[in-house]
Amino acid sequence: MQTILFTLSAVFWIAAAVCVPSAIRGRRRPLLLFLAVFALTMTLMPQPVYRPVDALLGGGNVTYFIFHALTIVAIALLDVIVQEAMSPRGLTRARQRATVLITTAIVLVQAVLFFGRDWRVTDDIAASFIPRWDFTAYAATTWIAMGIFAVSFGIACIRDLRRQRRLVTRISLSLVLLACLGVLAYALISLTSAILAVLYADYLLVGWGRIAYTLSLLLSPISLVIGLGLTATVDGLTSSGRNFHDRVLLWRITPLWQRLLADTPELSIERELSPLQLLIVRVPGAHLYRRHVEIRDSLLLHPEQAVSPAEQGLIDLAEVRTQARTTALAGVTR
Repeated sequence: MQTILFTLSAVFWIAAAVCVPSAIRGRRRPLLLFLAVFALTMTLMPQPVYRPVDALLGGGNVTYFIFHALTIVAIALLDVIVQEAMSPRGLTRARQRATVLITTAIVLVQAVLFFGRDWRVTDDIAASFIPRWDFTAYAATTWIAMGIFAVSFGIACIRDLRRQRRLVTRISLSLVLLACLGVLAYALISLTSAILAVLYADYLLVGWGRIAYTLSLLLSPISLVIGLGLTATVDGLTSSGRNFHDRVLLWRITPLWQRLLADTPELSIERELSPLQLLIVRVPGAHLYRRHVEIRDSLLLHPEQAVSPAEQGLIDLAEVRTQARTTALAGVTR
């Protein structure tokens, strides 16, 4: 189980790292925040991390409380992501306030139930279920919140699946829906088992129940993180590949652009870029487009300028790439 927990936390940290470039550009910031919070949540669970962190916090299994509180925060962040995706006008201020208030209220209830009872100092807190009603009431705040959100999120995914035509988006939604089913199963099994552990002293979660519990704990986070990050990853890889080809072509066509416009700088609105800037400029496609247009203008006004077959090939290749980009943007606009 410790290996599984370490693996899950690593998956979430990697997914968060993949979302960093999009967040820097102002996109998918709630997703990055959710992945970071949930990655921290999963990181606190393995005993080699839990024990030192709890000792650093003064003992008393405070780390266990932080784990549950972070889970509630992660659920709230997921709710923000869902509401922003489903609402044409984005998340309203009223909804934002309601999310913050509900999240705060649940965490406060957890704090009262946790710090107000003595079960929190037990050495067996790492066990799946402690046979006490006060523990069951405490843990149920997380399980019920997870179950309610899994149903709500799952319904939203089913509705959105009918509208989506892009394959990668449909795959993403299907994985998230699978994660919702797993989270619901985990919440129901946990709540039922905790109640049975209180009612029956010899109760053990074994057999198919234990298998379903373990599989849901393992597969749900993985399906969720892959589903939430798949579209961003595909878009990021596609954008990176497109920028790479644009950058290479920009580098190759720049000497021709400099030569043709050397005597007619008034034709150019494009700024000069140093070799280093050519390698790191943020939007190479825009510079490639402007330099291609200015080369065409220069040749139209001064057709006597010599252009080799290789240079003509570069001009034609740049035209193909800029036309393809313009067509793609037109399709997105429509």
